[in-house]
Amino acid sequence: MFNIRLRRTVLASLAVVMLASACGGDGGSSATSSVQVSLTDTPIEDADSVVVSVSGVAFKPEGSAPEVVENFAPRSIDLLQYQNGRTAILLQDTPMQAGRYQWLRLIIDTQPVVRDSYIVINGNECELNVPSGAETGLKMNRPIDVPADGSLALTIDFDLRKSVHAPPGQASGACTTGYVLRPTLRLVNDANVGAIDGTVSFEAGAAPDGCKPNVYVYEGTVTPDDMEETTAASPDVDPLVVVGVTILDGSTSGTYRAAFIPAGSYTAAFTCDDDTIDDQSLAFVPPAGVAVAVQNNVISTVNFTVPVPAP
Repeated sequence: MFNIRLRRTVLASLAVVMLASACGGDGGSSATSSVQVSLTDTPIEDADSVVVSVSGVAFKPEGSAPEVVENFAPRSIDLLQYQNGRTAILLQDTPMQAGRYQWLRLIIDTQPVVRDSYIVINGNECELNVPSGAETGLKMNRPIDVPADGSLALTIDFDLRKSVHAPPGQASGACTTGYVLRPTLRLVNDANVGAIDGTVSFEAGAAPDGCKPNVYVYEGTVTPDDMEETTAASPDVDPLVVVGVTILDGSTSGTYRAAFIPAGSYTAAFTCDDDTIDDQSLAFVPPAGVAVAVQNNVISTVNFTVPVPAP
């Protein structure tokens, strides 16, 4: 049987790594605001590092041309260092003119045969190609309202599980032609998000051999499903986020945190199965998932107990 307990606590600050920059612009409003932009990541299995080289940040004011942030210091960021609510801050206390912006864009360096953006898999360093990364960048097309005489903190969440692709025919872990980053990104306002955390305990005393423990979080009330299987009778239900469970050696339980979740209703479920294996149906605990409400600046906790597998 499974045991699920819910609790809520005040959400502590999710940003722990700070990097400074300065911004300029000449939009139509005279009022200014202070803006922060951070990066975070949901994990990818089997990768040791995923490094992106960010050379610029741009915003598109409504009704005028895009503006590139002035005096931005280019930097390389290993996204795998920023999980479970940890962030790398790209812009800190950056002055921007108030108003509506149509999109935010990161400009990424991916020159061929240059060590800029790359991925390390099974100890092998492979080139990471971002199509049009230096030209059009990684664009988040959603309205951004910068308040007058206030502040705004935004976080960009990379879903590396959906974003990193091996070229057709390239074996896993090989670096014949490198890997491709086609980012799946979420841009959230830090004032309008909460988090889900908790523990996973195994009644058998330890995680089963070969277990790749993950917690899936879906929007709304749904029956948990994998990210691949789609049929007429079973429409595709993709999770908003998938987060790994940290289990220390010799421990019978582990912990997880799904951060930067917009306020709303969700379904959470645990699985030991590997969603990267073709045609594998995932076994969730509990099978129907558990409903959980996320509130702004609050942590909602869901604890899972995994039953002993049937003989």
